[in-house]
Amino acid sequence: MMQLNAMAILFKSLMGDVSGADIGKSFELMGKGMLGIFIVMILIYAVIVILSKTSGTNKDSK
Repeated sequence: MMQLNAMAILFKSLMGDVSGADIGKSFELMGKGMLGIFIVMILIYAVIVILSKTSGTNKDSK
């Protein structure tokens, strides 16, 4: 938490001072966004695996 306060002291925004709570909230929001992207990537991968198993090609059709 000490580092967040140091970052807040060093950083001055165009809209005013940035507090440690603001930085913490932004990291929380960033983490939620990254988690959401990761979950969507896993879902897309699962759909691809399921579709490839259910709609496999018929290799014995010669």
